[in-house]
Parts: sequence; structure tokens; C-alpha cells
Amino acid sequence: MQTDLGRLENTFKQMASDGFDVNGPLKWGFFFFDSDKSKLIKVFDELKDHGYQQEDLNQLEDDEWRLFVSKVDILTPEKLHKRNIAFNELAEHCDVALYDGWDVEKL
Repeated sequence: MQTDLGRLENTFKQMASDGFDVNGPLKWGFFFFDSDKSKLIKVFDELKDHGYQQEDLNQLEDDEWRLFVSKVDILTPEKLHKRNIAFNELAEHCDVALYDGWDVEKL
């Protein structure tokens, strides 16, 4: 996933105007994709001791697997940018095809 700090700063401004408390804890979700389920399990094994929960590990219509993990956290645009870089590196380390980004929910 390409990550851009300026875009994240704008996204956080929009989130704040949409009623998100961007200075408080939110539920952050992150998505990884690969055709090999065992590689995605390896990704979660790397994350579970850092407070991440596995929300879903499912096979999609095109025989690709999707891992969705989440964590309640307080992130700034800078921290999310660093997390995106780290997750790109984790995907590469685990030989996973794609880290495909994040979503966020209010608590």
C-alpha cells in the first residue's frame, strides 16, 4: 500500500469534522491479502502479542484470502503513517501479497 502523510493529515481533518474524536481511542482495522492462508496466519502471529485482534480470516471469491485485524488505539496521522510503513514491511517479511490499508470505527 502506498502511504502519504499529507493525505493522512487531510483524512484526520475530515474524520474530525465527521464527528470522530481523533485525539481519543478508536478501533483501527488493517487488511492483508494473499492466496496462501498460512502466510496470513503468520502475519497475525506477529501481531497478536501487540494487542491486535483477528476480526476475520476468510476466502474471497477469487481464491484469495483476506486477514482483517483490529486494535483499539490512539493514532495521529504520523503514527498511522509509520504503522502503514511497518505493515508494508511486515507483509514483505511474511511474503504476503498485499497490505491493503486501514479503516477506523468509533467506539
